[in-house]
Amino acid sequence: MAGENPIHQDSRPAGGDEPEAAAGELERRCSICHAAIPAEFFVLRGLLVCPTCAEGIQQRQAGRGKVRRALLFGAVTAAVSALVWYLLTAATSRQLAACAVLAGIAVGLAVHQGSGGRGGLRYQVTAALLVYAAFVLRYVPPVFGGIADAIKQEHATRVQAENQPRAGAEVPAPPAPTATTPATAAPGPGAAASRPSTLATLKAYFVFTAVAWGLVLASPFMPGTTGALTLLSLAAGMGLAFRLNRRVPIRGPFLGTS
Repeated sequence: MAGENPIHQDSRPAGGDEPEAAAGELERRCSICHAAIPAEFFVLRGLLVCPTCAEGIQQRQAGRGKVRRALLFGAVTAAVSALVWYLLTAATSRQLAACAVLAGIAVGLAVHQGSGGRGGLRYQVTAALLVYAAFVLRYVPPVFGGIADAIKQEHATRVQAENQPRAGAEVPAPPAPTATTPATAAPGPGAAASRPSTLATLKAYFVFTAVAWGLVLASPFMPGTTGALTLLSLAAGMGLAFRLNRRVPIRGPFLGTS
């Protein structure tokens, strides 16, 4: 007819099978296995998931998980991050606060990968603590080296003071041997000094180790070691690692139209 709109006329489907074909093109599919979802579906991170994949994810999240594997992945990443951070700090003589954020992302992803994507509070706490460990491990060389140098200096001063004779003191001559008294060998210079026992040495070693690690763990909060920006970056890195390992709930089921 002459009064019909040509645009409206062209927009109508030519045959009765076109709506079914369009529905087939818009058919929902699982974001994981890409299978068709005819009746019901679940939503994970805004993505459609079929009931089979949703059940597998729920069982995996409810399981014990791979704590050791996640800890291993995170610990290796934290150690590498600490080493790179220490080398960059030593080369530039700067704190490089942005490295804390990068370490948080790297460690968080490593723990997430090691856990198989399970997520949960245990993995979140593990990732955050490993980021803090990566932050303080870069203080191990200067702290241990400084304490060792102080102990060596104190020991050298003590030995020098013991070997130096007192002013005005006369050293008595040893008695001459007689026919009835056999001659005895003079004691060596180190015989009179009391040697520390093995137990005392082990005790001193453990005390040294405990003090050194205590200083390392408390180094971010000691005056003159880190600034406010570095502490904020550390908090941001720990927060990122914590967030990357959160457990994402699966919503559903939702009924869909076929």
